Amino acid sequence: MIKKTISAVSLSLLIFTSSTLNIFADSSYKKELIEGNKREISMELNKSAFKKADEAILINKDSLVDGISATPLAYAKDAPIITTEWKKIDKKTIDYIKDLGVKKITIIGGLKAVSKTSEKKLTDMGIEVERISGKNRFETAMEIASELNKIKNISEVYLINSRAGLENVLAIYDKAAKQNIPILWFNEENISNTKFFIRKYKIEKVHAVGDSEKFVYEVENSIAKIKADVEIVKDINQFDTNINTIKESHKGDIKKLYTAKVEYGNRSDASEYISLGVVSAKQNIPILITSDSFSYSQEKFLEKSNVENVIQVGHEVSEYSVFNTLMSKNFISAMILIVLLVIIVVRAFKYQS
Repeated sequence: MIKKTISAVSLSLLIFTSSTLNIFADSSYKKELIEGNKREISMELNKSAFKKADEAILINKDSLVDGISATPLAYAKDAPIITTEWKKIDKKTIDYIKDLGVKKITIIGGLKAVSKTSEKKLTDMGIEVERISGKNRFETAMEIASELNKIKNISEVYLINSRAGLENVLAIYDKAAKQNIPILWFNEENISNTKFFIRKYKIEKVHAVGDSEKFVYEVENSIAKIKADVEIVKDINQFDTNINTIKESHKGDIKKLYTAKVEYGNRSDASEYISLGVVSAKQNIPILITSDSFSYSQEKFLEKSNVENVIQVGHEVSEYSVFNTLMSKNFISAMILIVLLVIIVVRAFKYQS
């Protein structure tokens, strides 16, 4: 029995490896890298999409969750999401705000996110300032959604499992922006507030992102009973990624796309992508979620879609190859897990015998 188990695991590994043997030696697309610190990346992205703007959104450079929540609002206002330090706004950011001709700025988050000193600096420049914040990220997201409803009536929401990997929401926040769908965050302690929001705004459809058993149960037994249509959107992974979402949203040939490199299933910092969602939506350029290198299916997708330019945001993404696949963090993690499972099975059979 032990030999059969080990053989099955070995066969699975062989199948996975052999399925990646097709190497794309000469990619037809050009590569562009946007690099620097978080604020530099944010500014370069914004400059590519916004030449002038009456309004802007200001967010702490480390507040990725708030940035994601603010993306549909920023798109509705045709406003860039500009990042800043907590204590003060640096000269480059001030100069950029002046160059844009901004007349109004909406600050996202409380005084621990963007200081009163920064707010005063803006008002001294003659800029109208308002602030949207709540007690936590869940309430802040709802306040942002309420503000969005003042611009365009909302009828749908994305409800993100707060324990889901960031790749899931980064794969849809540009789409949410274009479709005027606010992004809310879910945990068990926030169910009553979420239900209240859905009732208050007569939400007709909830796109629940996350496929953990507990999350699905809570959504189907709490949210669905409010007479809102609920769609469970399963977590993406490094093998199927978000290709289908891109195909649905972008018909025909795709000339350009952005890459967002993340560790799948991980809540690690990815704040360099705070401004990317609204820029992507405004330019109608899709975002491809990647790991250290492109997967076989991603490289094939790039080829079939006739992509001409891949804009890598923050990190270089290697071309697909067997070596890159075998050396990726995700693959190594998976192999470690398989080895551990084999050890557990072997020890279990030894114990029983």
